[in-house]
Amino acid sequence: MKDYYATLGVSKDASSDEIKKAYRKKALECHPDRNPGDAKAEARFKDISEAYEALSDENQRRIYDQYGEEGLNGAGMGGGGGGFHHAGGFASMEEAMRTFMGAFGGGGGGGGGFENFFGGGGGGFEQSDAGHSRKGTSKKVSITVSFEEAARGIEKELAIVNYVTCDDCSGSGAKSKNAVKTCGACQGQGQVFQNRGFFSMTSTCPHCHGAGQVITEACKGCAGAGRVKDKQRIKIRIPAGVDSGMTLKMNGHGDAGEGGGPAGDLFVAITVEAHEAFERDGDDVLLEVPVTFAEAALGCKKELPTPLNETVRVTIPEGVQSGKVLRVSGKGFPNVHGRGSGDLLVEVVVETPVKLSGKQKELLRSLEEMGTEQNHPQKKSFLEKLKVFFSKR
Repeated sequence: MKDYYATLGVSKDASSDEIKKAYRKKALECHPDRNPGDAKAEARFKDISEAYEALSDENQRRIYDQYGEEGLNGAGMGGGGGGFHHAGGFASMEEAMRTFMGAFGGGGGGGGGFENFFGGGGGGFEQSDAGHSRKGTSKKVSITVSFEEAARGIEKELAIVNYVTCDDCSGSGAKSKNAVKTCGACQGQGQVFQNRGFFSMTSTCPHCHGAGQVITEACKGCAGAGRVKDKQRIKIRIPAGVDSGMTLKMNGHGDAGEGGGPAGDLFVAITVEAHEAFERDGDDVLLEVPVTFAEAALGCKKELPTPLNETVRVTIPEGVQSGKVLRVSGKGFPNVHGRGSGDLLVEVVVETPVKLSGKQKELLRSLEEMGTEQNHPQKKSFLEKLKVFFSKR
């Protein structure tokens, strides 16, 4: 398993500022523009960016601290474009560069760049559609499910308001194809170049905002934005075994992209309600079962429920003591990644009788008088441990 803290060279209790500072230092050292043609430096740069993306987000960091790398990777979550968000595993240098730019205050998407950040000749990240397409903004929502719904899995419907591509202009923002001309400020490049001593930087053209073109007559449907707000209802499949603090990633359910760019994503933060009887510990589930004095002494059988609304028959052994935990294998919570199920832990609680009648008290006194040390081994052991104190008097 990858140790993201070790990758950045920080402790597990490091603050957000310390994590960001460590990332900036290491990212500059391993940046591809400083190490042209060095495959090891490029791989190191991706690893550092992966670690920073996981630890810089408070929710992802909490999941990583609790479940490790696999808690982020969405394995076994089923199809449908969803899955638990994996912070790392960058497939391309573009993704790592986006993280780098975000940490240094650079713009998202493809509007600006660090192509010549270190004075090199070939850095930067790949862009489509002449460099002005941008991925849509990702969204985050919260959803609460019951204990039973988390155990079985459920489909929920959410209403969200997103920017969607304008139907009137197909996202161009112009009234017609003839209502678009090349930007004179950047000559259609979408970027302007500036030299600042050591740094040679590119930034988004402020006139056309990176599009390389300007609109002479805007679309009436979207006022030239290329996108309009629309209320949408989406169905979210909550997989069995989810727990509070987990985040489900819905690919492409955020805002529509600009200039033909892909849509953003929707991150669904999950909260699981507590149950009145069951208490969860990872995939294991604890259930306290009260038994009478007679049931504990003589033993008995109990029909007990499970989180999946099944029943199991549990044997309470003769002479069981209060606090004894009996384990029923495989009857706990299903693992969210499809790796079996936890166990049902049955904690026996011996209930002392109250409001006894005179006859009941008489019977108990008789039972006490008939008892022997063999009937009460814990009491005998307790007195053996303390007799040394009484012998000194």
